[in-house]
Amino acid sequence: MTTTWANRASTLLLALCAAAASAAEANAERWPGTAASIGGAIAARVIAVKCAGPLTPAEIGELDTYIDERQTAFMSESEANQRMGETVFPILARDYDRTYASREACDAAARDMAKDMLERVRQAQHELKKRAEAK
Repeated sequence: MTTTWANRASTLLLALCAAAASAAEANAERWPGTAASIGGAIAARVIAVKCAGPLTPAEIGELDTYIDERQTAFMSESEANQRMGETVFPILARDYDRTYASREACDAAARDMAKDMLERVRQAQHELKKRAEAK
């Protein structure tokens, strides 16, 4: 009788642990919206560099490539975009750099957001490549 009760209690405990683990995974921080953005990629890059660890150097390189390509495309659309890009993107990078300068800002949420934006960037790059191949 005691063995049956112990088995049931163990099974219940394992089920609760599994539910808690999956809930923690489901609650990972995501970047607002659904698409990759230049600003989000800049933030993810700053987080990756300042917080030492959420992304590998190769993954940071992927963000750099995306940022360079998207900034160039945006700024080449018009003179107004060029002026705006020359002003806004450096300020954005500076502000994120200040925000993530402290170790307290480098929490699990920041790391999750950097990983989320990297996945969005990869998806956006994949879509751009698909469109280029279709032409």
